[in-house]
Amino acid sequence: MRRSNGVFSPQERKTALWALLMAGLIAAMGMVIQQWSQPSVGPGGIEAYMTAPAPGVLDAQPVVDLGSPLG
Repeated sequence: MRRSNGVFSPQERKTALWALLMAGLIAAMGMVIQQWSQPSVGPGGIEAYMTAPAPGVLDAQPVVDLGSPLG
């Protein structure tokens, strides 16, 4: 009785199995590294996003009051 399905040789099946195992290992390592590392916030770091507000500006205000008629 034949032990092969005629499509892939035993060596090809073994190579495919190793390739799948290595891909799974790389994916798992990537997930572990991502979990333990801090997220990237760009080249300037978090300090690049910490800016002082412009002087005299407290909050955004509408230019026109939409509740009153314009004319």
